[in-house]
Formats: sequence, structure tokens, C-alpha cells
Amino acid sequence: MKTLLLLPLAPLLLAASVGRGDEATTTVDALIERAYANNRDLRLATIEIERAKNRLRWSGRLPNPELEISATDDGPGLDEGEAVYEVAFAQRFPVTSRLRAEKAVRRVEVLLAATEIAERKRDLAHEIETLAVELAATRAEADLQSRLAQLNREVVAFLEERARLGEVSSLEVTQAELTGKSLERAIRSEEKRVDTLDLQIKRLAGLDADERLPVAATLEVPGASPSDLPSLKDVLERRPDYLAALVRADVSRAELTLARAGRFEDVSVRLFVEREKSTDAPNGLERNTFAGVGFSIPLPLRQRNQEGIESARLDVEAADRTAEALAFAIESELAIAREELEATRELAREAAGEPLRLAEKNLTDFREAHQKGQASLLQVQRAQEQVLELEHAAIALRRDFHLARAALRHAAAGYPGLEISPSTPESP
Repeated sequence: MKTLLLLPLAPLLLAASVGRGDEATTTVDALIERAYANNRDLRLATIEIERAKNRLRWSGRLPNPELEISATDDGPGLDEGEAVYEVAFAQRFPVTSRLRAEKAVRRVEVLLAATEIAERKRDLAHEIETLAVELAATRAEADLQSRLAQLNREVVAFLEERARLGEVSSLEVTQAELTGKSLERAIRSEEKRVDTLDLQIKRLAGLDADERLPVAATLEVPGASPSDLPSLKDVLERRPDYLAALVRADVSRAELTLARAGRFEDVSVRLFVEREKSTDAPNGLERNTFAGVGFSIPLPLRQRNQEGIESARLDVEAADRTAEALAFAIESELAIAREELEATRELAREAAGEPLRLAEKNLTDFREAHQKGQASLLQVQRAQEQVLELEHAAIALRRDFHLARAALRHAAAGYPGLEISPSTPESP
């Protein structure tokens, strides 16, 4: 009877940190904060806030006054030396609160720009967290393949020794070597994906490609359901996209006020000084000076900005409905994310529980049976493959759980640095 001793399959890693060894690690939240400061696209987008502030700074101002200069004489006529010289100063003034309404629109637009930047930050944070989860899962897969490759090398060495003694066939050695080649290809594939994910995270965080990126992220799954799930009210108060929808509604209302203020056109006030030379019989050519004030008042008989007012009113209605629809969508998004989180948590816990223990026990039994000559190497390998499949499934389900948790965090806007507090400069 042939005796073949196979090395036991050690417990494989199901929780992998993105960092390595004793190297100092960076939390995902700290990496997100760095991305807020270093991401090139985000820094470019913040210019929109400065644009909005600039528009606010120079809004609500009167138009430039007009200086009028005129001179007339009777040279083409009687040529008696008569002439009129006039200097006038004209300024247009609104008769409504148009300037104040214009400034109110610009002020709300600054807040809108800030909320849009916060929404970009929320999406950026979610993308970084998702990549960190994928990186942790890929490294867990690479660790699993590396452990299997090491075990396979020890099995190959053992089989080669037994083949020299004539206890096993050389075909079994060849089969084990082919398995090792397959594992090495899988390891190289996972390592390539690790490098790709690492570079993607660095790009989003605004880091150099050669900079170290030891991020602390694990695939551990809690035993109990999360108890600190946010309420819809709290989520709506911090979701930048919903706040942006509310601010857009405020912008629409401010524009409606501005449109109503445009029902009456500006009046013009004109101050003038006139110097006159005229012939007055029998005294001859005399000089005289006049000063006065004039008013130009447009009459709102045909145009009172009716179209602009109605269009602004429809914009307000559309903005309100958009905010209402978004609130409903956020509520649904939260419900789906919570269900997904709980479902994936249970599946991940089950995958690392009884099925895996049964597969490991089955492998142990086949190994003992093979040592007694009661089972073939093929049966032992099949038992090992079953354990491997379950380990892969456990890693995938743990990854799915953490992706679901990242999706819930994204839906709840639970990231640092999303506060919206733009400073609005006063007009100089």
C-alpha cells in the first residue's frame, strides 16, 4: 500500500489590509482629505466659486453716468455770432429694487457653486473608498494565491521525493507542477491589478505615481448589523446634491424677484448747464447762462417684462419639483443601500462559516484517506479546489459587503469635509 503525505491547507486570509507589514498606514478618510486638497480636477472646479464671488462683488451697481457736451452756432445761417454751448450730466436710476434683487441672485449663486463643489467631493470620496475596497480584495486574492502556490511547491517537492522512491507516478508530479504554473499566472494577474488600482487611487488623491500608498483598509465583516444608520432627515440636511437643488430653487425665486423688478425701466435724471450767445435788438449780441434738470420716464404701456416674469415663475415651479423628486430618489437610494448592506453582510458571514468549515473537514478526511490508500490524489485535489472556491467566494462576498457599505456612506454623505460655508464678500 502506498503512503502519500499531503501538507495541510493552512487557513487562508479573509481580511487583508492594503498596507503591508509594520509600515505606517493612512486611513481611507485621511486619503480622502488629501484628495480634497490635491485633486487637480477638484482644484480647477473651485474656480467656479471665485467666479460666483466675483459676480457678486460687482453686482447691484448703477450704470455709468453719461457726460454730454454740445455746441451750436448760426454760422451756416445769418452768421450773427449766436451760439449755444451745453454740458450735461445724465444718470439712470431704477424705480424698483432691481439692484438689490440682482445682488440677491448673485449671493445665492455663490452658495450654489459651493454646494456643487461639495457634491464633487462626495463623488470623489466614494470613488476613492470603492477603489480602496477593490485594492484590499485584490490583495487578499493575491495573498490567497501566494499561499496556495507555496503549498503547491512543497507538495511538488514531496511528490518528487516519493517518485524517486517509486511510490508515486511521475504523472502526479507533472500534474502538481502544472497546478503551480496556473497559480503563478493567477498571482501575476492579481499583482498587475493591484498596481493598476494603486495608480488609480494616487491619481484621484493627487499623489505622484512613485509615492508610497499604505492605506489601512480591511475586509472584515461585523457580526451584527450596523446600529448607527442615518435618518432620512439627517441625510437630506447634508446631501450636497439635495442642498444644491434647494439652492437652485432659491436662485429661481431670486430671479423671479429680479424679473418682477424689471417691469419698470430705469428713469433718467439729467443735469445741464447751458451758455447762450444771442442777438437782442437794440442791445446787440448778449450772453446768458442757464442751468436746469430734466427727467426721462419710460411709460410701461406695452412692455412690462411679462414674458420674463412668467418664465421665472415656471423656473421656480420646476426647481421645487426637482428638489421634491430628488428627496424621493434619495429615500429610495438609502433603502436600497441598507437592504444591500444587510444582505451582503449575511452572505459574507455565511460564506466564512459552516460551508467553509465543512469543506476544510472534507479536505482533512480525504487527506487522511489518501494516506491510507483509500483515496486518490485527484480526489484530494478536488477537495482542495472546493476549499479554494469557497475562499474565493468568501473574499468576493466580503468585498461586496464593503462596496455596499461604501454605497450607503455615499448615499448618506457620510464623508468628512462636506461642510458648505462659503464666505461672500461685500461690494467694495
